[in-house]
Amino acid sequence: MRLYRVFPYLPGGDPEEMGGALYIPHQGGGRLDNPAIYRLRYLGDTPEGVVAEAFGRFPEWSKAILAGSPVLPGSYQALATYEVPDDLPICNLDDASRLAELGLKPSEVVSRDYDVTRGWAKRIFREGKWMGIRWWSYYDSRWGSIGLWAHNAIDLLEIRRLKLTDPEIQTAARVISRLVKFPR
Repeated sequence: MRLYRVFPYLPGGDPEEMGGALYIPHQGGGRLDNPAIYRLRYLGDTPEGVVAEAFGRFPEWSKAILAGSPVLPGSYQALATYEVPDDLPICNLDDASRLAELGLKPSEVVSRDYDVTRGWAKRIFREGKWMGIRWWSYYDSRWGSIGLWAHNAIDLLEIRRLKLTDPEIQTAARVISRLVKFPR
């Protein structure tokens, strides 16, 4: 199964350090974060979905959003493609029967109250049978967001610098109604 991530990439650096495609940023502020129990890598099941998650908060998408991190001089926004085994057990919260098994309501899955989402994430992790969790993207329910704690199950396939003309950027912008501004 292919998974994707948008991140500030620093060419030539260690893949597991800041700026690398295998780096896991500081945990504690995310939807499923429970850093005292596990480390989580946030990914998506479509390139368009991870673009929307990365840049959706901006009403206009210009060359400026593709700049890297100010703490990583020389970095730029990139799209990483990963491979995980197709049979990797990921708890799919877009499955009504799975929600019923877990006693979860859809509103609890998409809640902005991260105490709620971190609570069910911890419970799912502690079941010991899942390597990650899938839920629907905030920006479009057809796109899946994935929190993966099976770090040894992921293979990096590609890192590509993002450009405003990329189909992933164009599609995400169209679907979530963002204006793409090209330099004159």
